[in-house]
Amino acid sequence: MAEENGQSFQNVTEPSDSNRKNDSITRDEDLEDIKKYKYKMDYPEKGVCVIINIEKLTPELISKEKLPTGDRPGTNKDVEALSEVFKSFGFQVRIENNATAEKIIEVMEKVAKEDHSQRGCFVCVVLSHGKEGGFYCTDDFMEEEYLFNLFKGESCKQLVGKPKLFFIQACRGRKVDRGVTPYASEAITSTGKIPIEADFLCHYSTSQGYVAFRDTSYGSWFIQSLCDMLTKYGKKYELMQILTRVNHKVAFEYGTCVKKEMPCIVSKLTKDIYL
Repeated sequence: MAEENGQSFQNVTEPSDSNRKNDSITRDEDLEDIKKYKYKMDYPEKGVCVIINIEKLTPELISKEKLPTGDRPGTNKDVEALSEVFKSFGFQVRIENNATAEKIIEVMEKVAKEDHSQRGCFVCVVLSHGKEGGFYCTDDFMEEEYLFNLFKGESCKQLVGKPKLFFIQACRGRKVDRGVTPYASEAITSTGKIPIEADFLCHYSTSQGYVAFRDTSYGSWFIQSLCDMLTKYGKKYELMQILTRVNHKVAFEYGTCVKKEMPCIVSKLTKDIYL
């Protein structure tokens, strides 16, 4: 027994050559494992981030869809926050404000056909009114699946094996989540091919069937939480960890006794993403 600075400790035996060898093998295996399950993001370009921002709907569309309003005050706060965050990660941010369905189709088809060979990722953010299955352009309803299809493997080959991230701030129904009181205090493959549906992630502002909320002065609960968590943890944690924190922030830090919101992550990712 020896003492140092008043603390007693046992003499430590030096590791044997065999133990050193085993440790080295373990570290090599860990590195291979990390490489296998981590998306390559060190391309010359990070990628494109398209923000579709719909602030106003036409009176004709409001009447046709029986919507209570066509205006979305506060959405530009979301655009500002998103633009700042994704630019900080090296994305090329493109903003489409109050675009018609025809314009969105034109823009997104053009992006899908671009050269993505030197890009590591693709991001699309939709800010609008919506209902189950899609969102509203200024003059018409668009199914979200249309956007997804443009970037699937069979349509956009240069993004095959790369993450395609979609964030949708829109209602997905008319139900209001009124919350509940907690019961307790703690509340490439062997075939040589990749599924065409692989490497997609869509993070919805709310669960299917429910409304999403937006502050007219400060922006939406979901997008502001997303930007906050990306700013705090984007260069430290893996993306799914960050998005889980977004869910937590919206679920626990926003809302009233009669209005709550629960974001929903639908992931087909096959690896970890570190932005």
